[in-house]
Formats: sequence, C-alpha cells, structure tokens
Amino acid sequence: MQADDQAAPGGSGWGEPLVRFDAAWQRLESRLCAGVLIAEVVSLTLWVFLRGLATSFVPGQSPAGLMCRSMLSTALFGVVAHLATRDRSLNIRRIVITCAMLVGAISGAFWVHVGVAWSSNLLNWLQNASVLMLIGGLRGLATRLTFWVAFLGASLASSNGKHIHVDVLLRYIPSKLRLSAAILGWLGATIVCAVAVCGFVDYIAIAAFQVNANQPCPDDATKECDTPVGTKLGIVGKEVSSDFFILFRQASLDVRTLPHVLAGTPYDTWMTAGDWNSWLDGADWGAHFDKGAVDAQHMDASVPGATHIPAVEVPGSGGEARGLLIRELDFIFPFGFAIIALKFLLRIVLLISGSIRHDPGAELDDEELVHAHARDDAAAKGLP
Repeated sequence: MQADDQAAPGGSGWGEPLVRFDAAWQRLESRLCAGVLIAEVVSLTLWVFLRGLATSFVPGQSPAGLMCRSMLSTALFGVVAHLATRDRSLNIRRIVITCAMLVGAISGAFWVHVGVAWSSNLLNWLQNASVLMLIGGLRGLATRLTFWVAFLGASLASSNGKHIHVDVLLRYIPSKLRLSAAILGWLGATIVCAVAVCGFVDYIAIAAFQVNANQPCPDDATKECDTPVGTKLGIVGKEVSSDFFILFRQASLDVRTLPHVLAGTPYDTWMTAGDWNSWLDGADWGAHFDKGAVDAQHMDASVPGATHIPAVEVPGSGGEARGLLIRELDFIFPFGFAIIALKFLLRIVLLISGSIRHDPGAELDDEELVHAHARDDAAAKGLP
C-alpha cells in the first residue's frame, strides 16, 4: 500500500536535511526491527529445543523429548542428503532427500535418552543462575523483545503515515483546511504520546521502584504533597545504577560458570565457598549497598564441601535477583511513546516544509484497493 504522506518533490530547501534524516532513521529502525525479530525467534527456539532435549521420553508421558530429537535428526539428515546430491537430477534428489528425512524422523527414537542431563543442566543454568534470570529467563527475554518489535513497528508506521487514525472529517472539510487539520491532528497525537510518557514514568517509579507517591509538604509537615518529579527520578536513577551493578556482577559469574556448564558439571556445585568469597570481594559493593548486608553474604570457607550457586544476590533483600531488571525494561513503554511523539513532530515539520504532502484519499487510489472488489469476486467464483 502507498503511504498517506507521499513524497512531494520541490519542497523547501531547508527541509531536505530533515528528509534525509527521516530516511536514515527509518533504515535504522528497519534493521533494528529485523534484528529484534531474529533475536526473539532464536530465544524461543532455544528455549523450546532445550526443554525438549532435557526431557527423556517415557511411554505414556510427554513425547516432547522424542519429537524434538526426531525434528533435529530429520533436519540433519535432510541437509546432508541435499548436499550429497547436488550434482544429481531433480527426481533423484527428491527421492534421496525424502528417504533421508524419513530415516531421520525414525532415528530420533534411538537417541531419546542422549544429552538429557547436559541439556537440563544448561537450561536450568540459563533460567536460574545467568543474566537471563534477571529478566525472567528465555521466555522473559522473548516477551520483552515482542514489546520492542511492537514499538519499532509503530514508529515505522508513524513515519509512513500508516498509524491508526480516523480521517473521515478530513475527507469532507474544504481542501484549503486539510493541511491545518492534519497538523492539528498530528500535534494532538504528539501531546497524547507525551502525556503517556509522563504517566508511564511516574507509574514505573511508584509501582516498580517503590518510590513514595507522596511526602510531607515542605511548609507543613502535617500534610502530604506529591513527591517532586526530580526526587522520583533521583531515586530511580540510584536504583538503576545498583541494578546495572548487579547485572555486571552476574555477567562476571557467567563467564566463570559457562566452561563448567559446557563440560557437563552441574552449574550449582562447582563454586566453592572460597570461590564465592573471593568473587564477592572483587568489587566495590559498598558503593551501592550497605556494607553490613554485603558482609553477611560471605560463607564459612572452613566448612568442607560447602558450595554456592553462581547467582548474584541483592544485599539486604534476603533473596535472589530473579526478575530484577524487568523494571528497567518496563521503560520501553515511555521510550517508545517518546520516539513516536518525535516522529509526529518530524512529520509536521516535513509537511510544513513541503517535503511531503498529506492526501487522505491516497489509500483509495491504491492499485491493490482499486482492484480489490474484482479480486474478491474472482476468489468467490473459484477463478484463478
């Protein structure tokens, strides 16, 4: 489909840099969207296959392990057959590849118990003791990536005039007023997005970062007033700094743990009490947390066989850091609305400069829509 906002040749010269900037911005977002989609597919695929490989098939129970191994065998045998028959005729290739894939599907039953312990150990580490556990594991990562895709798509739609809008009034008002009406509409959308940014930031600060919504009034301590925005942002900033410190400390643990996990060592048994204490003393925890709470995390290294799970703990919280960074990732909502607001402002400037034209009837002139009725009638009659 064509965009509502068509490129308008002959616009003002001062608008040309903005046109190039808008095009570069859209290219960047398109690539980001593709990258995020790939990352989402990879994370979901990895989670599904690790769950399958970590399951041993037992008759009468879940066949996930068998199905997963059959799919992997089918893909492997099919690729090998494809590569081995590249110089053969098409019919021979089809027969060989089909047979190879059938053999692969059947062969999954012969290694249904292979790799169960290794896969289970890897999956449990990723979900419970790696940086991924800070955002809810692989599924949590996929969820957050979905939000990114949604806002990137919305931003791209706004750049091309494909955002959701009601243009009935624009079609009936005088043509001389359409430009002003379009600008007012986009300006209203910008204001709505800006209000959403403020609302989301305030909500996240209060709900996720536990910032008090009210505080004693400066001139009368017996009364309560709204906590100033600067105070809220200051508290959030301090918490974000501490959370990212936790993130980097967990990443350092992951670097140490990964070789053990790949070698098949249980992820929760390799780290001794001495290793844990040494790692704990290797960073300035006191810059973010109470020193007494940090010291309380030390283990008694004299206890024989004492181990510690290689997962960071938040000093003073009394628990692990699972899901800690979800509250930072919630800022994608105000960030996304802020980007869309900037897109609307940019469209207004481009429209004023004459670099684009606003035509509410452009969609009605789209070639696909012009022939839509004929195509639908042909489909209803069963015609090609």
